[in-house]
Formats: sequence, structure tokens, C-alpha cells
Amino acid sequence: ARAVTVKQDFTLHQYRVFLKVAELGSMTRTANALAIPQPSVSRSISRIESALQVKLIERNRNGISLTEAGERFRAHVREALRHFDLASIAASHDQSELSGEVRFAAPESTAGVIFRPLVYRFQDLYPRAKIRVMTSASVQIPSLLDNNVVDIGIIADTHPAPAGNSETLCRESFYLVGWRNAPETAGKTISLKRAAELPLILNAMQGGFRSRIDEAFQRKGLTASIIAEIDANEPLLDLVLDQAGFSILPFSAIARRGRINQFSAARIVSPEIKRSLRLVQTSPQPLTAIGRETARLVRQIVTEQAAVARWRPGSGK
Repeated sequence: ARAVTVKQDFTLHQYRVFLKVAELGSMTRTANALAIPQPSVSRSISRIESALQVKLIERNRNGISLTEAGERFRAHVREALRHFDLASIAASHDQSELSGEVRFAAPESTAGVIFRPLVYRFQDLYPRAKIRVMTSASVQIPSLLDNNVVDIGIIADTHPAPAGNSETLCRESFYLVGWRNAPETAGKTISLKRAAELPLILNAMQGGFRSRIDEAFQRKGLTASIIAEIDANEPLLDLVLDQAGFSILPFSAIARRGRINQFSAARIVSPEIKRSLRLVQTSPQPLTAIGRETARLVRQIVTEQAAVARWRPGSGK
């Protein structure tokens, strides 16, 4: 590979603009999201490309996408910003005061994406504190909060939130998931009607996202070809890999490291199936200092992993 001499220093602002363009796929949406003029967005990207002497983005019918070089650059930019944030926090906090334990629960699909970076970052920032993470069905997490088993949780909007503070973290669509080379899931989208005709292996957990799937079929007057139901995603996905059938899941269920390249997935449309993920905490007692810091880290990591898990921004409280 040829050596590249960078003739100017990049600013944190340019890094953040680049990441937002990569996330949103649009100069206009990036300008609106960051509350800056669109020409400023274009200039930031142009200056980075000029300094690197490589093309990072390309325009197509669907907006903007990253080139291979752009994907590599994005990974390193994320890491650079992560280290900057860690340095800023370390400088502005007396970490010796942040001790104690925080308990955090999330659904299986979400946990697979965020637990690993959350634990590593927590250990880096707060060596005197302890974090305990656990997976649980989204429908059960409010009870864990109410009974003081956990301090913070992520739940879906498929059921009512508990009485404590609650805020929308992100939104996600559901995908038809197949094995890597399955022709049925080779495209970007697939209609719900076509998905109903295929052999389906669905999550059987009642009160969770399965209710959204069943409602979608009912609204369209479709009868799904369900060949098996399992109340856990991992054995369900094993059957998909065995080519026994397809499943309908949020993309986060296959987004964790080591899984994503084993599958193919097409977003379900006509209609689209969606849910929101919410960050919730115990009530009525307020979070401890380490609990508040953990909630902040969860928000940060969800934002960072949005492209991987195909999460879209939430709307806040």
C-alpha cells in the first residue's frame, strides 16, 4: 500500500461531521442534525479527502455511501473519538469518587451489540466501580427494575415502560434473516407478503417483539408459514444457519461480532415492522453517580453502534 502524508491536522468537528454523514447518508440531513450550513458539511468532507488523497464517499441513487477506504477510515475515527472522550472524562472527573456497583439489563439482541464495549469502557473509566450486566426478555425487565434487581435497563416499546425515568434511545426495523447466500434475502428489502410464503422460524416469547410481527401479518390478512417457534434467538439462528428456514428479527440480533458475516438479511416492507428501544431506570430512588455515568455510556455506545446494528436515532424523553 502507498504511504500517505497528511498535510493538515483534522479537527474533532471534521471527524464528527464525517461520522454523521456516514450514519445519515446525506449532506442535507447531516447539516440539519448538526445545525450547520450544508456547504460546511461538504467542505469538511472535501478537506479530509484532499488531505488523505483518497475518496471516502460516493453518491448514488439512495444518497451517500462510504467507499471501502471510507469504511476503514470510519472505524479509526470512531476509535480516535472514543479515546478523546475517555481522556476528557478522565481529566474532568475525580474517578476515585466513582465507586460502588451498577446493575444493567438488556434484551438478548441489544446485549449482543453493546455489552462488550460497555464493560471494557466502564473498566477503563471507573476502575474502583463494578458493573453487572445481564440479559433478559424485554417484557421482564420492568419487573427487575421494580424489584430493585437492576438499576438501569433497556426495554422495547412493545409493552408499557415502568414508572421510573424513561427515554427513547433508538428505533429499529425488522428483517427477514437467512443464511449467507440465501437468494430470498439477497436484496435490501422484501415484502411482508413474500416473507409469509417462506418457511419461518419465529421467536415464541409472548409479550415481546413477536407481537409486532403477528400484528403486521394480521393487518395484511396474511397467514405466515411458521414451521417452528423457539423462545431464544441463538438456537433459532442456528436453525437458520442449517437452512431449515428463515426468521424475522431486528438486525441487532445478528449484528454482534462473529455473527454478522454468517447471515444475510432483507428489511421487511409493505408494511415495515418497527420498534423503539428505551432506556429506563428504577423509581423512585435516583441513580447513584456511577449509575448516571453508566446511563451516559449506554447512550454513547448505542450511538456509536448505530450503523452496525442499523439503529436509527430516537426522539428522546
